[in-house]
Amino acid sequence: MAALENIRKRGPLVAVIIGFSLLMFILGDFINKGNSLFSGDRNRIAEVNGQSINYQDYEQEVTQTIETYKQNNSLQSITESDKERIRELVWDNMIQKLLLQDQYNTLGIAVSSDELFDLIQGKSVDPMVSREPAFANQQTGVFDPSRVVYFYKNMNEDKTGKTKDYLLNLEKQVTSNRMIRKYLTMISKGLYVPKQVVETEFSRRNYLVDFDFVAKYYTDISDSSITVSKDELEKYYKEHKKKYEQKNTRDLAYVTFDVLPSHKDTLYTFNWINKVVNEFKTTEDIKQYISFNSDKAFDPKHYKKGDITNAVVDSFLFSNTPGAVYGPYFEDGSYKLAKLIESTSIPDSIQVKHILIAIDGKNIADIDKAKKVADSLKTVIEGGIDFATVAKEYSADKASLDKGGELGWVVEGQQVNRIPLAPFDELVNKNLNEIVTVSKEYGVHLFIKTAEGAKNKKIQVGFLERKIMPSTETYQKAYALASKFAGENRTLPKFEESITKQMLIKRTAPGLTENGTFISGLESPRQLIRWVYTAKKGDVSEVFELGNRYVVGTLADIKKEGIAPLEQVQEFVKTEVIKEKKAEILLKQMNSSLSGNIQTIAQTLKAQVQEAKNISFSSFQIQGMGFEPAVLASAVTSEKNKISKPIKGENGVYVINIKIITPSMNTEKLDLTVEKTRLLNELQGRVYPNPNYGDMGQVLNALKESADIKDERSKFY
Repeated sequence: MAALENIRKRGPLVAVIIGFSLLMFILGDFINKGNSLFSGDRNRIAEVNGQSINYQDYEQEVTQTIETYKQNNSLQSITESDKERIRELVWDNMIQKLLLQDQYNTLGIAVSSDELFDLIQGKSVDPMVSREPAFANQQTGVFDPSRVVYFYKNMNEDKTGKTKDYLLNLEKQVTSNRMIRKYLTMISKGLYVPKQVVETEFSRRNYLVDFDFVAKYYTDISDSSITVSKDELEKYYKEHKKKYEQKNTRDLAYVTFDVLPSHKDTLYTFNWINKVVNEFKTTEDIKQYISFNSDKAFDPKHYKKGDITNAVVDSFLFSNTPGAVYGPYFEDGSYKLAKLIESTSIPDSIQVKHILIAIDGKNIADIDKAKKVADSLKTVIEGGIDFATVAKEYSADKASLDKGGELGWVVEGQQVNRIPLAPFDELVNKNLNEIVTVSKEYGVHLFIKTAEGAKNKKIQVGFLERKIMPSTETYQKAYALASKFAGENRTLPKFEESITKQMLIKRTAPGLTENGTFISGLESPRQLIRWVYTAKKGDVSEVFELGNRYVVGTLADIKKEGIAPLEQVQEFVKTEVIKEKKAEILLKQMNSSLSGNIQTIAQTLKAQVQEAKNISFSSFQIQGMGFEPAVLASAVTSEKNKISKPIKGENGVYVINIKIITPSMNTEKLDLTVEKTRLLNELQGRVYPNPNYGDMGQVLNALKESADIKDERSKFY
């Protein structure tokens, strides 16, 4: 009873404690399960005008795109650089999608189901569909609509679901492309070039001047002869701050400790190749032996005299009989053995024609049925029916139909009409006009050799190659050096000092962005760039293993978005101030020499008279001057035969004299339709440079510039 009485007395306090505990439990559960505002921020990879892109959604899109890429290119895996490229592509697409969705909603832009069907399987196939490798005829590379139908009919047969995912993803892309084209078409159709603009632009392009000029260049005055004070630097900087706007970037300095094969590694490889010499000489299946033991797969190619780049090896093999072995010898970072497999006399080229019985999923459902059709056609041809007639009737290789199945002359290893199995290798040892049947997973070929070129002695060679690679011990030694350097030099001054003492090469990577993925010379440097954005100026990194290099870096400089401080851009400011002071000197020289004609002025200034022809307002450069907009503007507005005042340009100071003026034609009497079309096309091209590829041109750039985009990818990658 006493206990119950105590609880009653302290009831309000107990309620507060229990309530607070429950609140913390609920908040903790939300945070851990990703169901709260806190979690939303943690999983957000981007925010566009207040709309979030979730990390899981982004990663799912990346994974799906990677799978599609692998499927289209028959790959089991992809490189890290390809992954980075795909991540960037997905990122751009997701940002674009959010930016455009509001536009679509406002304008009522949509794609109906009937329209989508027509874009994929109908009469108005989208270029994205027709470019898909999966829908191309495997022999001709030409888009085949029946392949699209086949994929859709059989997508549920794929138990992995990859085919269905692939088609759904394609539909999404086609829909997106169509929406973009509609949106950009609306914008481009709303553009107009007023008559006055057409007339003005025509006049500007057709008003031409020829002039002589005298130049005194800034390089004529030594920089060391110009003194610049601190006050002058500060004054110029304050007046031109806009020139020094910068993005948020970092400057990295780093050293590398390259992992190179040691003498011990070389000796190990040398001993290995010597140990297998006898096996290599005596093995019965040399092709299989090479496949199991060589760093490079067996190449069945036949070589002519001189084809083997190593002249000594070439001479040895061509002067011996099959079974002869040369080596070991060293070449291109590897130890090698070469064995003469066969010596034969074969032509350099043969003339071939063929018929392809392709699996289309309808009339011919599988390889067995294709083989039966091919066997029937072979019998018919051998019975006397013209090959060309049969080819035109039955062959699926559209590229050779008009030529009666002719592939023409082919050489060893050459692929014709994308036929993966080169016909030369199948037919070179066959009799003329003998029909050879070759089966592949997509169909069956009937090949026939109709002629052959002159025969030459050729040899087939088996090369066993073992590349000299760094051992684990070599990697450990390189890491130890890098680790020692990083451990002993934890500040920027020590970092710089040790580089000098140890005579290492200091490398720099300026202007690294937070989501950057590239540093020249370094393999997959993303982890190093991430470190740069967590470090303080002057910090020295741990050791990073990037490919065959160990890297130690230091954050040399931090550049924050906005106007760069004077101390950061002082050298650039100094260069501009020196240029201004040189211009003042040259302007005085020019002004004191303005008497007489252009030739007299040149003599006084100890310069040459130069000539510029056919200069218009639309000219970008002036021959002999380069990019000089001030001179250009003066030239097209000056009077004929009148010496100009000195003109301060980008590269020097100039005096000009207009010799010839070719006035523009009177626009009132001209049909300016062509000019108007040119200007309109130019304007529309800025909106929509490539409609078939969904290129957004400057429209997307404008949408991005006006949007509030927060890029938070660096939290995850």
